[in-house]
Amino acid sequence: MSAAHHILICFHDFNRGGTERIAIGMAKRWVEQGRRVTILCGARQGGLEDTVDPRVEVVELDPPLPRGLTSRLRLGPAMAPAVARIAPDVIFLPGNFHFPLVPALAKVRGKAALVAKISNPAVPSGLVAGPVRWLFRRYRHCIDGLAAMNSGLEREIRAIAPDFNVTTLYDPVYLDAPGDTPAPPAQDRLEIVWAGRFEPQKDVPLALRTIAALGRLTPARLTMLGEGYQRPKMQRLAAKLGLTEAQLVMTGHVPKIDPYLAGAHALFVSSVFEGGPAVAVEALAHGVPVVSTDCSHFLRDIMTIPEAGRIVPSRSPEALAQALLEVTRRPRPSPALFAPLIAHLAPDACADAYLAWFETVVQDHRRKEAAA
Repeated sequence: MSAAHHILICFHDFNRGGTERIAIGMAKRWVEQGRRVTILCGARQGGLEDTVDPRVEVVELDPPLPRGLTSRLRLGPAMAPAVARIAPDVIFLPGNFHFPLVPALAKVRGKAALVAKISNPAVPSGLVAGPVRWLFRRYRHCIDGLAAMNSGLEREIRAIAPDFNVTTLYDPVYLDAPGDTPAPPAQDRLEIVWAGRFEPQKDVPLALRTIAALGRLTPARLTMLGEGYQRPKMQRLAAKLGLTEAQLVMTGHVPKIDPYLAGAHALFVSSVFEGGPAVAVEALAHGVPVVSTDCSHFLRDIMTIPEAGRIVPSRSPEALAQALLEVTRRPRPSPALFAPLIAHLAPDACADAYLAWFETVVQDHRRKEAAA
């Protein structure tokens, strides 16, 4: 039997976030590879539980602990008795959001290795940077391993705490099988696609101001896919900027992005920060170039040829509009050109890399426990 036979995934609920979705997808592969997988959640809320493989056991806290203002601080102590009872080989925290669980789970892990994924920049900017660095250094004795979503995040962690056991492990990207040959994008205007939640991280105001600036250079329309609490405010801003229905469409949540990418000249990413925006991989898989703010090390890892688009260091709407104009003036690339850039993100390969890492970390943890 493998050292990391029983994998426990801990997260708050089944919110439709990227880290939860990725963990659920990898869990299916881990079960197929003969591992036992349990998900421990605070509450069975959100829309993702119906995507969990039936062979994965789901354990909800009793009583449930739904999300709230202080729920993440209470979640670790609430989960601790269940973790001790489940007695897994490895405890996996699937993203930064769940780092507050570390101190409580470390106390009850027993023989289990405690590992976590860094899903966004480890240290935010501003006043909180100092306290976050202090917490990371404090946690280093509790965590047996960190998986960074890209090489840049790995460098960030090593700069904070050189003795951390950290490695780069890419998130899988689940692409739909190619369908019929799509119709080419419209020729009378530029079609730009944006996808994400309407929240501060995504900087929706910058996206709106960028399409307004692009519209002053050439006819263009921005199609925004996604929902979020800021949407009404962003609709008011769009009206203030004078954006018409011919320039801006907010479609809300859509089940698949593929039809929109098929008719797009470019994907636009306006985020302040990102771990690994899967939507960029989906765009490249369709042969759609990406124009992005400098928000993600991951994009630097995959956008390694000029045809893939532009990462713009400035957050000026005019600079971003100019980059969109320049990128979309080129002939649309073939998806085959971009295939080598994203081949390493195939789901099975990524999930298997995590399994191999789990094995190493669990074995190292047990050797240290035996030597103590």
